[in-house]
Amino acid sequence: MANVLIIGGGFGGLMAAERLVRGLGPSHQVTVVSPNRKFTFYPGLVQLAFGEIEQEDISFDLGARFKDLGVRHILGELIHLNPERRKIDIAGDEFSGELGYDYLVLAPGRRLATEKIPGFFEHANHLLGAGAALRFGAALNHFREGTIVLGSCPGSRLPVPVCETAFAVARKFTAEINDGRVRVKVVFPRSVKEAFGGADLHTELEAAFARHGINVLYDVPIAEITEDEIVSTEKHRIKYDLLMLIPPFRGQAILNDLGALDDDDFIKVDGLMRVQGRENIYAVGDVVAFSGPKFAHMAVRQGNVAAENIISELTGEEPESEYYHEIATVIDAGGPESIYLHYGIWDDALYRLKKGRFWSVAKNAHDAFWRMRHS
Repeated sequence: MANVLIIGGGFGGLMAAERLVRGLGPSHQVTVVSPNRKFTFYPGLVQLAFGEIEQEDISFDLGARFKDLGVRHILGELIHLNPERRKIDIAGDEFSGELGYDYLVLAPGRRLATEKIPGFFEHANHLLGAGAALRFGAALNHFREGTIVLGSCPGSRLPVPVCETAFAVARKFTAEINDGRVRVKVVFPRSVKEAFGGADLHTELEAAFARHGINVLYDVPIAEITEDEIVSTEKHRIKYDLLMLIPPFRGQAILNDLGALDDDDFIKVDGLMRVQGRENIYAVGDVVAFSGPKFAHMAVRQGNVAAENIISELTGEEPESEYYHEIATVIDAGGPESIYLHYGIWDDALYRLKKGRFWSVAKNAHDAFWRMRHS
């Protein structure tokens, strides 16, 4: 019996566990180590901030889910990885110590590097957690007049929540925007094309922003935040009364012993999701060093690819499942300006862009179905 160990209970870790159990059955042990009891459906955090759904709508108990699957679940934090000995050290309330593995899937997610932007912690809201989303929602409910700035910091790798938050803010404050009491600005560190991994949708996005009275600013790489301004490396100074930014992403420096991290601590993998230079170790999700944005659907597919290749190895076959790096996402504008984008980051011959109210409805239906199926 082989022991397959998964670090992380987010999209990539959950999908890898589900696929491994389906493919291996009870003949091998699958163990997930994660620091959280709850799974959070991150694409729903914008809706949570605006009171459209409740926190329990986008979370479920990981322990119960893994118990149903026959997966061992350990609540704990990874504190050291020894790839030569195939051992990890974890620390947790229920268990602290060393665990061995035959195969390892690294899916610990990104680190929010708020320290890279002085003043971020003190002055900026973000939407990358249920608590943070609820705090931003409360600030919006108390907001009456002034400038709301929404945007991405350099290295944030997640443009969709910025756009969807801007549209939701515009809907919430339609009357105030029309009479000039509220102004909404969106800032990107570079171009929209760069934010979306090379996909050119600025014409459609700008038209949607303009229709909602949203002012969009490009080439504003935020370097510092004061109590009433964001300051860029290009010396822009933009005033705000309420601020929501996606902070920079980084990988996990604690995995440095892999010898496969890039300059931002993301893990270098091949197309099979195997960690470069390491046998029996895979990595999936936001922690991998692929170019472009980092979306949940990418982590889902990467988790499936890694699991399929581990199953192949354990059944004596050659791993051959390859990951294709593409964007398939909807920017929900709450109406006819909603945008569907399907784009091949590694092959820009794949490019489909459509607009319409249907895509907003389809996204909500897809998200609700995904949460129901996996919880």
